[in-house]
Amino acid sequence: MILNKNVVIILIVLTIIAVMFYFTVKFPVDINHKPQVVIPVDNCNAQLEKCELKLDELNIEVLFDKNIYYLKKFKVLVWLDNKEIESIYIDFKMNNMTMGVNRFKLEKSNQNKNNNKQLWVTKALLPVCITGRADWLAELEVITDTKKYIFSLPLMVKRVNN
Repeated sequence: MILNKNVVIILIVLTIIAVMFYFTVKFPVDINHKPQVVIPVDNCNAQLEKCELKLDELNIEVLFDKNIYYLKKFKVLVWLDNKEIESIYIDFKMNNMTMGVNRFKLEKSNQNKNNNKQLWVTKALLPVCITGRADWLAELEVITDTKKYIFSLPLMVKRVNN
């Protein structure tokens, strides 16, 4: 089949536009794509007392509600002395168990612990694990202007007795 001259020109122009589009359009990039520093926190229970986490760049205190129950909201409190915090998230996961997405963003509070630390807060809610497990990991993600710090803290969740 012989294509007429106009069809060939249109196909060439469309091909050029497609190639230009492919090479010039910038697709959305994860703005938090920064070097990660993962820090397990095994020696502290943030449900019983404030966990103090100290690094060169950060001084963090973390506290959860003492009693956390499935399907009931609970508070997460984080105090930081670094003013260069872009955002803070907390992810709740279980080892070797898929529990869906349980990610919450912490917001800056107007209440400060003192003049040196900024309070960040959120309320979280966790689903019931059908196997009866209650051994969660709370991954606190603190994003600064240069790095992403991930603190992994143990968390125990209780079932509500009916």
